Amino acid sequence: MNFLVVEGLEEIRKSLCYVLLAMGIVGTPASSKTEALKQIQEKDIVFNGAVVDIDSKDVEGISLIKELKQNTKTKNIQIIVHTIQSNREIVGQMMELGVIGYLLKPYKDARAYVKLKNILQNFEGQDLKRKHIRVKPDPEALLRIHFRITGYPHLISGKIIDISFGGIALELFTPVEEKILKPGVYIHRIEFTLYSKDLSPAGIIVIKREKILAIRFEPLSSHDSIILSKYIYKQISS
Repeated sequence: MNFLVVEGLEEIRKSLCYVLLAMGIVGTPASSKTEALKQIQEKDIVFNGAVVDIDSKDVEGISLIKELKQNTKTKNIQIIVHTIQSNREIVGQMMELGVIGYLLKPYKDARAYVKLKNILQNFEGQDLKRKHIRVKPDPEALLRIHFRITGYPHLISGKIIDISFGGIALELFTPVEEKILKPGVYIHRIEFTLYSKDLSPAGIIVIKREKILAIRFEPLSSHDSIILSKYIYKQISS
């Protein structure tokens, strides 16, 4: 699924792309109405939705929404507005334009994650069982991971070989008995660091093959989701 992210402030524009990616949506950033329309014309992408800042003079958000709804290529695009305005007049105007949700300012990434997730749960076509985008870390980065298993006295460690919002694959530093790391075993706390930020999701082992272990994350916290989304977004954008 693909969204346009049309936002005047670069920092918020990037953050919205990170937050959307945590929900399996690839955001295409644009800083203005002109750039957004150029992205639609030049990219061979079907945009399912858009987050549009309607307060920025550069974005010209309301004018952009009207053009998107009049364009045969984008007339069915689902739009979420980002705004400080919440008066009856603007809400009525947005309803007439077919806006499906509101993200109110001031912007906070954790709050935006929760709000967008609630809006998108009712989004037509959103696949909650989507396949996750997987990325492979730079081998030179040596992203370490460690955890403990109930009833096993030793700390288990390895290096991350690929990662997504759905889970992680790692190569163990030292062998561990098959009966300890078998599919279905629950891990209460998986600890690793991305961009100097600590993550600690829970998970369930799904595959064990010699030194390779695949773990499915249990529902991620908003903290872990946002950090992970920044990492994955930068990997696929570089």
